[in-house]
Amino acid sequence: MADIPLTGYRALDLTSLYMGPFCTRMLADYGADVIKIEPVSGDPARDEGPFFHDENHPEKSGLFLHLNVNKRSMTTNIETAQGQNIIRELAKSSDIVVESFKPGYLENLGLGYEDLVKINPKIIVTSVTNFGQTGPYKNWEGTDLTLYAMGASMKTSGQEHKYPLKIAGRIASFQTGNLAATATALAIWNRELTGAPEHVDVSFFETWKGAIDRSTNDLVAYSYTKESAKRQWNPGMGIANGVFRCKDGYFHISAAGAIRFPRLMKMIGKGKDLIHPPWNNPNALNRPETLELFDSFFIPWMLEHTKTDLRNMCQEQGVLGAPINTIEDLLNDPHYIQRGYWHEIEHPETGSVKYPGFPFKLHATPNPERVRAPLLGEHTNDILQNELKYSNDEIQALQAQGVI
Repeated sequence: MADIPLTGYRALDLTSLYMGPFCTRMLADYGADVIKIEPVSGDPARDEGPFFHDENHPEKSGLFLHLNVNKRSMTTNIETAQGQNIIRELAKSSDIVVESFKPGYLENLGLGYEDLVKINPKIIVTSVTNFGQTGPYKNWEGTDLTLYAMGASMKTSGQEHKYPLKIAGRIASFQTGNLAATATALAIWNRELTGAPEHVDVSFFETWKGAIDRSTNDLVAYSYTKESAKRQWNPGMGIANGVFRCKDGYFHISAAGAIRFPRLMKMIGKGKDLIHPPWNNPNALNRPETLELFDSFFIPWMLEHTKTDLRNMCQEQGVLGAPINTIEDLLNDPHYIQRGYWHEIEHPETGSVKYPGFPFKLHATPNPERVRAPLLGEHTNDILQNELKYSNDEIQALQAQGVI
């Protein structure tokens, strides 16, 4: 069996929280040896929930556990001279450094791209920041919320006639991390071809502005109407369009229009009514009185059926519809189970837990078994002693000085 694509490459992970760790998790998933350099107090993500069984514990953060599988953890205070020397020594034998500090921070410590390329002429440094390494915004603070808004995506999300709203979660941060991993892989390929080092400058702001998420539909709508679109994600989108309650949760239906609406009416046993008003008049379908009449029989019908029933009926009748899945639904989804998406990973603090799997499969080089996220500083002594050849006395001195 061939090695997976990044086997033999080493990456130093000098990132925290979301964007950078997602980038390095992608690299680790596909074979890279990722050494996560954490401050002595740990990655701040260790203090963010959700927590396993709601117990606030640095080794039980679901966020940290998800983003840091397949990595090794080493604690290092990089603001000390000894800590900086450790990073330089590791950089000599590394292929990649991924960092998410403010522009100029590592340069002030003598650990910037120009410093590292002097000690490793083939190094790839990927900097993942809010606004990039240059420009008038480069030192601005930002969050997933504010950068989502500044990238213009919030203009088209939320309810019509109300203020814009951000999509929940950290989707923008993870997309930025995913792009950073892709850009890093391209830099690796270019180095294989040319031998040249690279500084990959990833801007959250620019990544999300260029994201295709909803943009295609909005651009098409604008080209015809000259008005900015506002996507509605709530009930009330018109007849047979929106989220509806069903027997065991919620189900999304998108069945308006001359082709899809008759299919839906047949599915719910109202096909014969299509020859009678108001159902035979497309212009009358979205009138308030028609909507009220439709809801009077459609909503009770939905409440009689489960999400699985509805999904199967939609598939049979060619109706656009999908269940609003919960996490439990996804864990038990037969498609995920058959494809082996969920991975059981044992952890000393949580026991065996199911983790999301790989975002794509490589059939010629099957994905490896995942290794749990590391405990804080779990591999510090091993790396120092076995890879950098520090003595026990030197390691104890570093611990006493708060360097590790």
